[in-house]
Amino acid sequence: MFTRPIASAKDDARPAAWSGEGAARRPSSRPSQPPGTYRLPHDVVERLRGSLAAFRNRERAFTLATFLGRFWSSRARMARPFPIDRRALADRDDLGLTEDQVRGAIRALERVGFLNRGQPPAGSLYKPTPDGLQRKPILFGFGADYGPAFAAANARADRARGRAGQRRPLVSSSNSPKDKAKTGTVVIMGEVAGAAEKRRVARPVEINPALESALRKLREAAGFVGREPHPA
Repeated sequence: MFTRPIASAKDDARPAAWSGEGAARRPSSRPSQPPGTYRLPHDVVERLRGSLAAFRNRERAFTLATFLGRFWSSRARMARPFPIDRRALADRDDLGLTEDQVRGAIRALERVGFLNRGQPPAGSLYKPTPDGLQRKPILFGFGADYGPAFAAANARADRARGRAGQRRPLVSSSNSPKDKAKTGTVVIMGEVAGAAEKRRVARPVEINPALESALRKLREAAGFVGREPHPA
C-alpha cells in the first residue's frame, strides 16, 4: 500500500498545475482578507489575489503579504530593504504561521513578483546566537509591480489627510477678558463652576438665639406680634 507524501513548503509554494494530482483541478477560490484592521491597497489586493489564485498556500502567502505591507510599506520605510526572519515570525499571534509556512509563503510571493530578494549581506552569512550560529535574515524589497502601488496609496493618504486638516475649525487664540468670561470648564455631564464662582456662593447664615430673642421682644413691645401685616 502506498501512502501520499506530506507536501513540503517547497511543493506548497508551487501553482497547483505544476503538481501531478492538482494538474486537472482548478483553484476553488482566491485568497481572502486576513483578520485585522490593516488592509492592503486595492490595486495591490487585486493583482496579488489573481497572481496567487493557483497556489496551494495562497491564503498563507496573502497573510504574510498583508503583514509585510503593514510594517514596511510606509513612505519612510518603503525605499529601504527589510529583513524577513522566519524564526522571529514563527507562531506570532498576529500572523499564525509556522516557520515552514513562512518559508513557503516567501517562495510564493517571490514567484508572483511581490517580493524581490536582495543581495546577501557582506561578510559572514551567519551570526552567533545563544543557540549557536544562525543564518542572517535575508533582505527583501517590494517588486516592481507592487512598490509603485504602495507609493500611490501613500500619496492618496497624504492628500486625504491634507483635506481633512483644511476642514478643521479654527480655534480662537484671543486673550480678551470677554472671551475668557464665556469660557467655562466643561465636562461630559455639563459645566463645572470655576473656583471664583464657588467662592461667590453664599454660605448659610448661622442663627444666634440671643439676637432672635431680643428681636422677638422688640416686636412684642411694638405690638407687631400676632397681627397680620398690612398689604403694601
